[in-house]
Amino acid sequence: MSHDFNCIATGIGSLPIADPDEAAQLSLQYLPEAPIWPQLPQRSFHEHMDGQYSESLPGIVVDEKKQRFSFDTSKDLTPELEKFFEHYLEKDYSFFRISEDYAAGFYGFQRAVRKGLPKQARFIKGAITGPLTAGISFKDETGKDIIHNDVMFDAVVKGLAMKAAWQIEAFRPLGLPVIIFIDEPAMESLGSAFSAASPEMVAEKLDEIIDTIHELGGIAGIHCCGNADWPMIFNTKVDIVNFDAFGYVEKVLLYPDDIKKFYARGGALAWGIVPTGAFTGKETADLLIEWLETNMKRLEGAGIDRTTILRQCLITPSCGMGSLTPEQSLAILKLTREVSDRMQKIRS
Repeated sequence: MSHDFNCIATGIGSLPIADPDEAAQLSLQYLPEAPIWPQLPQRSFHEHMDGQYSESLPGIVVDEKKQRFSFDTSKDLTPELEKFFEHYLEKDYSFFRISEDYAAGFYGFQRAVRKGLPKQARFIKGAITGPLTAGISFKDETGKDIIHNDVMFDAVVKGLAMKAAWQIEAFRPLGLPVIIFIDEPAMESLGSAFSAASPEMVAEKLDEIIDTIHELGGIAGIHCCGNADWPMIFNTKVDIVNFDAFGYVEKVLLYPDDIKKFYARGGALAWGIVPTGAFTGKETADLLIEWLETNMKRLEGAGIDRTTILRQCLITPSCGMGSLTPEQSLAILKLTREVSDRMQKIRS
């Protein structure tokens, strides 16, 4: 199914703000067409991407002193696993809710939208950590990546799918389509000598989560802030591929045939054109739009219609902003808004 995004702006997820209500207002102000519920990793380690979606997972251990999440597989987890999979099979989404202690920005966003959505609002955007990133971030009691434990990794993947489902259900009363980005910063390691998984297995797990998102009427995106196995990603069931267009566009555009097929089935590119980690403060909308136009013309040269490129386009920062300063994040949000506004005028 194709969606006409038409160069609207959205965010990746994290903001360097401790106050959830302030963060929610920034989202609604600068990303009004597709506002995000903001992740706030500077507020608590519970909101770091390896732990934010860990509640309800069987065997999870939270070390508050060391600020670390892990799995204890040394004990009999049968009762916990049975309870977990029973709720999963019953599609008991409330069991998989994310509490306010783990996602204060989610609840701040809900409080804000009860007062009304921006008139431009067309989508609501949420996020989960991707299966590969979660699989190598979580360790067992011996320090081994949980991706190597078939039973526990299966629970992690299904838990992530249910966290996505819970978000879609929570936002359903707003009456707007819900986009869920699957954040996969670890994708850069896939295929290397250090990879803990095969591309085939990762694609299968991504599609399992995407199927759940689609079953509930959601739109599935994948965010990769580095290089990745782009043909594999384009050939999953994903609806939106978000990439760092500021730093990695050359790598992505090496695969015009895969991109063409992706567009043909209704897929959209979310161009992460506004730098985050590489942000200097000297960037301007003129320069970023020129960079966008140059690379969109390369896709045109590969036989892709310009109308399609712009219609199936979103504008984003290149990555989350949780590690930046509030001042930097505000400048990036303003720049994202300006680039999006001007690209929408170019399209019209």
